[in-house]
Amino acid sequence: MFAVPAGAELTPQQRSGNVCIWCPKELLAGKGVALGGTDTWYPHACPSCYDVQGRALVTYLDWNDHTVDCAICQTTPCDTAQTLRHAHEDARQRAGLRPIFCLDCGKAMGPEAVRPHVWIGSASMVFSYVHPIACPPSAGADGDS
Repeated sequence: MFAVPAGAELTPQQRSGNVCIWCPKELLAGKGVALGGTDTWYPHACPSCYDVQGRALVTYLDWNDHTVDCAICQTTPCDTAQTLRHAHEDARQRAGLRPIFCLDCGKAMGPEAVRPHVWIGSASMVFSYVHPIACPPSAGADGDS
């Protein structure tokens, strides 16, 4: 459930689990955290990267769980959702992840209302973000230049 770099972006040592997939730290046998794998790909992480990346995932799931159950959040974020969003954005920044963007319009999310959005992709669940009602219009969309 972690956002990991694509296999093609990793070194042979990272693909084999001998180096952390998020940093260049070498992993001694049995010292890294296994992240699953396939026949030729055994991603591992150092404990510190695992904790940082795990925090980004946990804060996303906490925020998503809240917005699914909160009646207010269906149209605009409540105070709890805002607090959860800020915790998630902070965790993403610490994990070195890019700023969040809207799945629908592709815009980077600023201070406007946003909510997490989980959907089923071709191979797994995808954790994304959307505007709660409608995406804001693009500059010049109303005929102004």
